[in-house]
Amino acid sequence: MTRELIILVADGTMAAVLRAFFERQFHHALACAPFQFDPTNDIVHDPLNTDGGVHRRCHEILRPYLNTHRRALVVLDQQFGGARPSQEVRGEIEHRLNANGWHDRAAVAVIDPELEVLLWQDNPNVERALGHTGPSLRQILAQDGRWPLGSAKPLAPKEVIQALIRANRAGPPIVVYSQIARVVSTAGCVDPAFHCVRDALRAWFPAGAA
Repeated sequence: MTRELIILVADGTMAAVLRAFFERQFHHALACAPFQFDPTNDIVHDPLNTDGGVHRRCHEILRPYLNTHRRALVVLDQQFGGARPSQEVRGEIEHRLNANGWHDRAAVAVIDPELEVLLWQDNPNVERALGHTGPSLRQILAQDGRWPLGSAKPLAPKEVIQALIRANRAGPPIVVYSQIARVVSTAGCVDPAFHCVRDALRAWFPAGAA
């Protein structure tokens, strides 16, 4: 095996966002040890298999990497098809991977409900990427009920972020999302899918390890 990690994602937007994140000094953000990783080649997606396809055929898609990569990480949205519970989807994918050669060297992150929830923070870097100027975006969204005070994220994260991108003419969503991923803080992130990624990488590449 010549590579440390292969990441399978559900679509091109998710691939672009994760590539942007892993192009930064991600080991500092995740509090893991640095390791050899090429975001261009080690993050893959199959255009014919989005979230539902990844759920059912992850082991087939990752089969070519069994002997080239030591570990695998699968990332997909929970909101597909019948919107199965994220923990159930995660367990089924883990079972398929473990039964097809990835036993003890794979992890799964199911983003509930979808990718956009990871991008939301009360943060000037997020406002800048969204093209927002003026009063605090957090306050504005609280006043109109889209991001209630006390809630970690807006009630409809995808709809709100895309509406702001359109209103502010911030650019193509994939570009805006990638800008956020390059600068977003991971400190205090409460999303379970992010925790799955962070905890897996910390276990595989412990900080301070020789």
